[in-house]
Amino acid sequence: MVVLWRDRVLAPLVLLTVTVCGFYALDLGSDRQKLVLCWIIAPLTDLGTFLLSRQLYRNPDLAPANRRFWRAMGVAGLLFAAGDSYQLGSVLSHPGRTGLELTAPQSLLGVLGVVLVCVVGLLHPSRWWSRDARIRVALDAAIILSAAGSAIWCVLTRSSMAHAGPAGYAASIFGCGILLVGGFLAVKLGLSGSSPIAWQAAVPLVICCLVQAAANALLPSESLRGLTLPVLLVLVPCLLTLLAPRLQTVAVRSRRIAPGRAAAAGRRRYSVLPYLGTVICAVALIAVLTGQGLGLSAWGALIGLLLNVALVVARQMLALAENNTLLDRLDESLAEIRRRERRQEALLRHASDITAIIGTDGIVKYMNPAVERVVGGSLDEFLNRNWLDLIHPGDAGRVAAEMDSVFAEPGAKAAFELRVLHEDDSWRWLSVVAVNLVAERGIGGVVMNARDMTEERELRERLRFQAGHDALTGLANRRQFTDRLRAAGTAEVTVLLVDLNGFKQINDTYGHAAGDAVLRHVAEQLLAGTGEDDLAARLGGDEFAVLVGSGAGAARDLAGRLRAALAQPVEVGGQRLTAGASIGVATGPADRPDHLLHLADLRMYADKQRSRELTS
Repeated sequence: MVVLWRDRVLAPLVLLTVTVCGFYALDLGSDRQKLVLCWIIAPLTDLGTFLLSRQLYRNPDLAPANRRFWRAMGVAGLLFAAGDSYQLGSVLSHPGRTGLELTAPQSLLGVLGVVLVCVVGLLHPSRWWSRDARIRVALDAAIILSAAGSAIWCVLTRSSMAHAGPAGYAASIFGCGILLVGGFLAVKLGLSGSSPIAWQAAVPLVICCLVQAAANALLPSESLRGLTLPVLLVLVPCLLTLLAPRLQTVAVRSRRIAPGRAAAAGRRRYSVLPYLGTVICAVALIAVLTGQGLGLSAWGALIGLLLNVALVVARQMLALAENNTLLDRLDESLAEIRRRERRQEALLRHASDITAIIGTDGIVKYMNPAVERVVGGSLDEFLNRNWLDLIHPGDAGRVAAEMDSVFAEPGAKAAFELRVLHEDDSWRWLSVVAVNLVAERGIGGVVMNARDMTEERELRERLRFQAGHDALTGLANRRQFTDRLRAAGTAEVTVLLVDLNGFKQINDTYGHAAGDAVLRHVAEQLLAGTGEDDLAARLGGDEFAVLVGSGAGAARDLAGRLRAALAQPVEVGGQRLTAGASIGVATGPADRPDHLLHLADLRMYADKQRSRELTS
């Protein structure tokens, strides 16, 4: 309502309406002045209706059918303006006229305008209705029309119509026709679900319809005395019609700003129209009994009231039947919801994966019993605790950063792995998928689904180790050694290439088991002699290598220690065997691993040749 009063056009229009009605209600001026002013104001307001309707139907936000209705309203405003302008000319051409006399052209143009709006309103598209909805709308229309018929009967049978004559009866019948059509339009447009008129604009149009019907019915008779009330019956419809298009414009703008309220209004499932019809019948009966007593008009009004009440009862019975159907469907829906809840509860209770809901404060709000089978302990030990307290301290920082991005945006997802403490004090690896469902009703947090992947991770680590290590000695294999070289880029590195002396004779003399034991002994010596920054590897057969991380000088010292260690006999299967070694040392850029190994190989063979010369 605040938006309505702040509108720069609507406020002056309301002020104009109040001023004009106040002028005539206070009986200011002479009858001649009031008559001339009436027919000056009327065409001006009709032109205003045309201009405001024109502004409205040019609005691109309106649906085509709604624009068609308001275009018809604008054309009707032009017809009314033409008729009222003719009436003004007639009054000005007869200076002595002081009474309200409607001319035939003015009445004809007014009828054309009303008929145009009514036809477009009747042709306005409605939504598809079910059989029950069509019956309901038909009953509502019958209730309104019976109320209108009762009022029409009271108007046409009143005693003051005795001297109205044929023209008076014709005008009264036209006014009653407006009432009937207006009632039907109110039902059709009000219940169609696609009305071109917002309720703010519909209110003045409904009042205008009632006043216009009263004017056409009362003006020809002798019921009215003086000029004030007849003039108001002419001007009030003009002023109310002028307000309607502007109220519609304001309503359209407010719906565009606040669509939620408009959508909520469109879902209203009840109507006050049937009860309004009953009130009209009752008021008509009381008015007739008070003014004329029990007569023809009163009996007609009573019959109309009884018929109207019967239709209302039928309408209520239909509503009760619909309510019973809806209640049955609601019971079925609730039963289905309970079945789904039980099914979901059973699935969560017996699921192998953990499902948890973490609140925005990081507190565990829900967790299914699978946690007892996967992690151990009782469910109560995990609820109402900060979920970061339940995971390995080494994983907390990484996982908290992942979850920060999830909590930041509704619908966000993240997948990660973490460790939780098992009741046997071992750490179990979980694969977790987290989804932000804070906006979901009934959840209000981040949903986590976690499965135990400890064995899978152990297998993955084992396969990764096997892919990069020698199965017999546990040293790095050629693949890992080469990858480590390449990872050094263009840096200068030192490589030791170790080849055993006389290993073939050991295999041939003592067997492969003894040879394998010697190889494992060599691997132990390599691991014992190298540091944390060095990488010892078995390249194949009896060939080993060391990637030294501390420079060429340290590499030569390491080569000397390894020669001395491997020159010592080792007891294998009751035999003391000596596995001497030839070692080649090469230093160069790591981006040429093949060249570096080749250079180390040449120096290793040179070392082997020297060893043979010394023993020969």
